[in-house]
Amino acid sequence: MAIAAAGVVTLILVTRACYAQFYAYESLRTLLQAQQDTLVKLVAGQLDEKLESREVVLRRLARTLSPHLDATPRQQSAIAADTVDMPESFNAVFLARPDGTLAFSTAVPEGVKMTVGERDYFRAIERGASFAVSDLLQGKHSAAPGVILAVPMHDAAGDLRAVVGGVLNLSASNFLRELAHSRVGVTGYYCLVSAGANPRYALHPEADRVLAPARAIGETCGAEQPESDWEVLWPTQPIVSRYLLSSNGWEVVAVLPAEEAYAPLIDVRKRTLVIGLISLLITAAMMWLVIRRLLAPLEHLHRTVRQLAMQPAAVSDLPVRRDDEIGELAGSFAEVLHQLSEREAALKAAKDRAAASEKRIEAIANHVPDFVAFIDVNERFAFVNQAYARHFGLPADQVAGLSLRELWGTPEYVANAPYLEEARSGRVVTFTREAADGLAWEVTYQPAWNDAQDTVSGLHMFARDVTGERQKLRSLEAQTLSDHLTGLLNRKGFDRRLNETMARADAGGHRAALLLVDLDDFKAVNDTYGHPVGDRLLVSFAERLATCVRKGDAVARIGGDEFAIILDNVSNPATVERIAQAVVQAALRPFPVDGLTLVSTASVGSAIHRPDTGSSVSELFMRADMALYEAKRHGKARHAAPNCAPVGAPTSPAGAMSGT
Repeated sequence: MAIAAAGVVTLILVTRACYAQFYAYESLRTLLQAQQDTLVKLVAGQLDEKLESREVVLRRLARTLSPHLDATPRQQSAIAADTVDMPESFNAVFLARPDGTLAFSTAVPEGVKMTVGERDYFRAIERGASFAVSDLLQGKHSAAPGVILAVPMHDAAGDLRAVVGGVLNLSASNFLRELAHSRVGVTGYYCLVSAGANPRYALHPEADRVLAPARAIGETCGAEQPESDWEVLWPTQPIVSRYLLSSNGWEVVAVLPAEEAYAPLIDVRKRTLVIGLISLLITAAMMWLVIRRLLAPLEHLHRTVRQLAMQPAAVSDLPVRRDDEIGELAGSFAEVLHQLSEREAALKAAKDRAAASEKRIEAIANHVPDFVAFIDVNERFAFVNQAYARHFGLPADQVAGLSLRELWGTPEYVANAPYLEEARSGRVVTFTREAADGLAWEVTYQPAWNDAQDTVSGLHMFARDVTGERQKLRSLEAQTLSDHLTGLLNRKGFDRRLNETMARADAGGHRAALLLVDLDDFKAVNDTYGHPVGDRLLVSFAERLATCVRKGDAVARIGGDEFAIILDNVSNPATVERIAQAVVQAALRPFPVDGLTLVSTASVGSAIHRPDTGSSVSELFMRADMALYEAKRHGKARHAAPNCAPVGAPTSPAGAMSGT
């Protein structure tokens, strides 16, 4: 309870601290940004003023040099040096003629020829500008970065007589250079970015970055940091302010690193965290002491209750006389104990009666020859009778606790799984299962419901040996489906087998075939030798007919001398032709019957059932019968199929019957 209370207090304090930190961070950042924006605006204004003052210096120099345009470069340079304070105002000054060639430059040795006609500031003067500031330049001789300010010199008619310029070397001492050494706060700094299509650093605290490319928008002097998801707690972004110079469009950028900007906030945060942890520990300790004292009576009750398990007499130690919640709880618990003792006695008596009843039921189940078992919700045997245990060769107490899969094996379990699932859904399931040893069992799964009758708590299983009954049924069924003379299928068995074969063919998408076989001139055998001889001839022919088919095919006698063959799963029509020719050839071999040698030919008509045609049983029979008619019409002792010429045997006794 002390930990939970301390946790709640901690959560409240952390939530308030987080909000306070967010508010302090946002307020401090806004304040610093406003101060720095004001500062950089002030610095930019000072730079603009200094550039404007340099414009005044250049105009004064232009007026001074105007009467001396015909003087020598040395004389002009001397006049310029006397007129302009260098390097306070400029690091160098020069005079360019209207064609762009330098008349003189205080930074270029005398005699060196140079032209500035292609420079942007010179072109701006040519176009009529009264004052021009160049883009960031790199000196041709010194390679130093710099910027040039220029003003025109006109005659009385307004024509351009010369261009007077001043050079500010950004690597030398001047007012712009001072900006690079200035600081924002203690660790902050300034940088100056040129204008134009390709902005560059004109000034930077790191000398090697001067003239390096810069960004036209959002420049931070290289101080940008990756955006952090925890910026409020651990600030990484510096305070950056920017302002454009009105004189030449350059941008002054001021950067204050996050370490310095947010140092007061971080320091306060650390102090607050330490104080908060100390306060939390003290609060947790005080809560523990208070709660410990408040729960002392409950602890006494707890110890007494634990002693009751070993010493029932300890019930007298329960603090039932206290006039508070503990006393009410102790009194209620004592009452519950009294009721439990009474119910325990009643339960023991009921348990004894149930045990006796269970023994009687178990004795009855063990004397029943059928299998009786109970399966719990985890598919484990909770009870089996002696007959069930003897079937598996195990004692009944060893079967109890085994799972169905462990006792039956996986194949048997998988075979019974659908019935088990149906029974678990609440339905009584009865089915007949034939085992691998040939025995047949009638199995019943009956769900056992809980007291509320809403949940199946297990399954009762009953199994009865019905092998003898199944054998009797099969014998009777075989008698009704078999021909009494030949043992083949009779007409009823033939009809059933043909329907089943065609149904499987339609379901599986494969072909089936029907062959109708007729003994040629069989009536003459009966008329000549009598019906007993004719019957024995039919039996002999039936035996040969059975050897002509594949395993799984059906042979039936559907009339006096009429037979039929049902072929299942005919993958190749040539199979039908092969079997039909085998039947024709089998009939050509002599039949020894009662000392007689009989020769009787056979005619075969066949038809194939294709599942995609949708033909019926009667249509298939009719096509086979028409094919048999064609075989007989073309001379007998041959095979015929629909839309095919009858194929005869190599030797045809022409339906002959001979006896010796």
